Amino acid sequence: MKKILLIYFLMLPCIILFSQEKSKYTTNKKAIKSFNKSVALMERHQNNAAVMEINKAVEIDPGFLEAWLLKAEIHDFLGDVWESYLAYKNVFEIDPFYDTGLCYKLAVLAYRAGEYSNAKQFIDFFYKNADTVKYLKYDFQRLKKYIYFADSAYNNPVPFTPINLGPGVNTHFDEYWPSLSIDEHVLVFTRQIPLNPNNSSRAQSNMHEDLFVSYYDPEFKMFGTAIPLPGNINTKLNEGAQCISGDGKTIVFTACNRPDGLGSCDLYIMFLVDGKWTAPKNMKTVNSPYWDSNPSLSADGRFLYFASGRPGGKGKTDIWVVEIDNQGNAVSPVFNLGDPLNTEYEEISPFIHPDGRTLYFASQGHPGMGDFDLFYSRRDEKTGKWSKPVNLGYPINTNGEERSLIVNARGDIALFASTKGKNDLDIYFFKIPEEIKPIATTYVTGYVYDIVTNQRLEAICELIDLKTENLVSTVLSDAKTGEYMVSLPVDKDYAFNVDKRGYLFYSENFSLSNLETPDKPYVMNIPLQPLTEGVTVILKNIFFEFDSYELLPESFAELNKVLEYLNNNPGLVIEIGGHTDNRGSKAYNKTLSENRAKSVFDYLVSKGIDKKRLSYKGYDFSVPIATNDTEEGRALNRRTEFKVISNKP
Repeated sequence: MKKILLIYFLMLPCIILFSQEKSKYTTNKKAIKSFNKSVALMERHQNNAAVMEINKAVEIDPGFLEAWLLKAEIHDFLGDVWESYLAYKNVFEIDPFYDTGLCYKLAVLAYRAGEYSNAKQFIDFFYKNADTVKYLKYDFQRLKKYIYFADSAYNNPVPFTPINLGPGVNTHFDEYWPSLSIDEHVLVFTRQIPLNPNNSSRAQSNMHEDLFVSYYDPEFKMFGTAIPLPGNINTKLNEGAQCISGDGKTIVFTACNRPDGLGSCDLYIMFLVDGKWTAPKNMKTVNSPYWDSNPSLSADGRFLYFASGRPGGKGKTDIWVVEIDNQGNAVSPVFNLGDPLNTEYEEISPFIHPDGRTLYFASQGHPGMGDFDLFYSRRDEKTGKWSKPVNLGYPINTNGEERSLIVNARGDIALFASTKGKNDLDIYFFKIPEEIKPIATTYVTGYVYDIVTNQRLEAICELIDLKTENLVSTVLSDAKTGEYMVSLPVDKDYAFNVDKRGYLFYSENFSLSNLETPDKPYVMNIPLQPLTEGVTVILKNIFFEFDSYELLPESFAELNKVLEYLNNNPGLVIEIGGHTDNRGSKAYNKTLSENRAKSVFDYLVSKGIDKKRLSYKGYDFSVPIATNDTEEGRALNRRTEFKVISNKP
């Protein structure tokens, strides 16, 4: 549905239709007759005939200013921006000072038509010659700001070569609202299809929206033939404006005016279970009686961004966010993103990138090229505040409407819907310009299992920023398959912990702070050790200064995880073991390994763990787990472990 931005720039009133007897600009009686006939036809709402008559008038006398003015107003009334603009332009060329206020309207129409250079000239003429006090209600200052931005963007285009996603996805119907899993294997989108397949009419009364899915074929390097989303999702009503979770197992979509709805359009959630999607559930703790739509899930599914027209925002529609549990229930109040993202106008179609810090959205409230433009903003990790939105530039944005853009996890490809001069919308992709890229993201995937029985396990998988100790992402592995997928922005070092009650937690780390772009995902199947006496766990995220037992700050995230684990298992007694490689004397390494174990002991005691539950020991290099002949092996041997001494309920 088209919405024109400049309906907010209130138009000058139409001229009063009156019969013309005399004119300063013509004496031609035939031209005047056609003018008067056109006026009469407009009064009887015979619009097409009125256009034909006024065309006769300007053909007879091209200098007949009032005829050009009437022609402009007729086309303006009919919504024909280009013809209206050309007619007003003729008025200006005949007499620029006939009504200097018309230059405001000319600037509006030129802007809407994408004639930015001309729009700039007209708004400048208006500022210079019109009594602007008379036009304050028309917000011409905002218009000038938008025109100047658009003219600059038009003359400084960004790289942009859109490529059709192919016949597996696109048809002669409309395809739009793409959403993509982190591994880029699952594409879900909205397709508009006929209610009655035997009726070829494209009228809205004969069309409805359904959700479709296409799977990537690595052999042919393209998406395969799309099919309706499996399950009882699609109905004769509209299902669309959806998003898919990073692991491809949760979809949130929009449906309107359903019997179980709260009012207008609501958000619904469903889950992939045993290869089928569950029945959609109204997200009643998120929805309102107002318009709620355009969902976007964070990579771990914890946060839902969406657009809403509910009260409490800044404009007609705003972008909001809410924290949800793994069933889609709100666990925090719905929060308006506020300044500087939301404005008094419309903000819609948010997309939170898997990096968790870059938000793409469409807006009418920030300087743009005409209608809805696409913008991005980055969240400051320290303050949590969003940066001033940046327009994605021309020709990604045009004088038309742009919305529903998404960017892949690697941050190098964007998907969006466009007509590209055709009669229907298709989904396209393009290489995203460097300056508007998000943080590149890779992912770790695999399954969690019991190392003794090989049974797949449901477990909590947490990704922690080693530097800040902040929880970056948390997901729950699948209860049946044990499968998980966690997003990894490539500009940080991470602790990766997997935890399940009754088991030792698993510790891993990923050093990605110097990785510019992801090479390939990490595939890790996680063995969990049942919590029994004598078992050990390697703490892979405990770090010390070189040749020292001083703990590095990056260790505290892991230490706090051990602390949490001990508090959750109050009957657990452990030994902390320090290990080194074989460089240096045995005596020296014995002392170093023992002091390192004691540093961990001291930290846990300082945080309230009873000394009776802890002991420490230095093993030097007497218990290697890898060869000491290579640097990689020696690095593995330099480790901190804890061993279960006893565990009493």
